Amino acid sequence: QIAKTGCTVLLVQKSILRDATTDLSLDFCAKAKILVVRDIERDDIEFISKILGVEPVASLDQFTPEKLAPVGLVYEDFLGGESSVVRFTGLSPAPTTGGCVSVLVRASNVLLLDETERSIHDALCVVRSLVKKKALIPGGAAPEMEIS
Repeated sequence: QIAKTGCTVLLVQKSILRDATTDLSLDFCAKAKILVVRDIERDDIEFISKILGVEPVASLDQFTPEKLAPVGLVYEDFLGGESSVVRFTGLSPAPTTGGCVSVLVRASNVLLLDETERSIHDALCVVRSLVKKKALIPGGAAPEMEIS
């Protein structure tokens, strides 16, 4: 039934109560050339759904071609060890979101990761301020240094 809709990539939310997929279902999907990405967190499902402009489907009865989103290419990058990232390219942005860019940050420890996250947040705030108001006043005593 999933293959009849034209689905080529299936995202499955992580389940606490039971396995959402079995070896048999994964085998059927592989034979139908459907990539199954398992164990996605609930927050990530909501984020991906908003970006693609679709709503998550809870049962096969609701799974129709209208619920699918067009994507150019989906592939999995292995980052070393057992970690990997699934990349989506060629997304057509949803009318409400206007598009999405993901930044993958890796660090040797949590302190460095937190500092990098704060730096990226500060930079995004500067860009947001420039978009809202097309003026920039340099900080860190730069105006005083220029005058003196």
